[in-house]
Amino acid sequence: MATFATKLGQVQAALDAAGLCFGHGYESAHDEAVALLLAAAKLPAAQSTALLAEPFPVEAEKRLSQMLAIRCNERQPVAYIVGEAYLAGVRFLSDHRALVPRSPIAQLLTEGLFPWWAAASSPRHIVDVCCGGGSLGIVAATCFPEATVTLSDLDSQALSLAAENVRFNDLGSRVFCVQADLLAALAAGSVDLILSNPPYVSAAEMRDLPAEYEHEPRFALEAEAEGTALALQVLRTAATLLSSEGLLVLEVGETAEALECSLPRVPFTWVDLPQGGSGVAVISAQELRDWRAAGIL
Repeated sequence: MATFATKLGQVQAALDAAGLCFGHGYESAHDEAVALLLAAAKLPAAQSTALLAEPFPVEAEKRLSQMLAIRCNERQPVAYIVGEAYLAGVRFLSDHRALVPRSPIAQLLTEGLFPWWAAASSPRHIVDVCCGGGSLGIVAATCFPEATVTLSDLDSQALSLAAENVRFNDLGSRVFCVQADLLAALAAGSVDLILSNPPYVSAAEMRDLPAEYEHEPRFALEAEAEGTALALQVLRTAATLLSSEGLLVLEVGETAEALECSLPRVPFTWVDLPQGGSGVAVISAQELRDWRAAGIL
């Protein structure tokens, strides 16, 4: 009977040979192989290395074979196949209703937004706009345990998954879901921290994305105006919604250059992300208001 170690090597080799795109919640063929093995064996993610020497369950063989075929032949992300993903150490339910959790903004949240959050007290009201399955807002709620978090999205299906993730992480007393067009449901000056990972892929870029992205909701990826349309709306609206010491954290990935071209006089500062990712800006409420007053936003 094959051990978990033997199966792990076999599955990793199959994934490596399939020409897949990694990064949808699991960063490598090894990580995906571990996730598939544990899911097939119906075991929780927290395991010691001692498991590697244990025999792989016979009853899990068929499930593993089916999962591996779906991954390699259909190119579905592993997070959708196993129904879960992790971001910043938090476990999320994951399916086709929303993008797989993976935003690099989570890195900043785990660091308490240092050095950008300068206020004496932590943010009290946080909004995750275009929240999808709610991952960023829920990570923020775990990093700032005194905060109330609003998860906002226009898509009811994504919000239904977000609501499930709120319950799954037992945060229903502090995290709330609102169906709204971007930031339309919020009052002026009512928000301390806006987290925004809006659709930002241009139509041209969509055509070149790996097949894994075809399984995610297209409207959660693509935006008009070369990917900048929704980011521009968020930038212009956030200035009035943020409290005096508030912050906007905006992710636009490789659309950063197009956004700079759309706003050539705005001095964006893009955050260095040592753990991976690009196109994340942290902007203070005062900067946004100054840019609006100067007519450059």
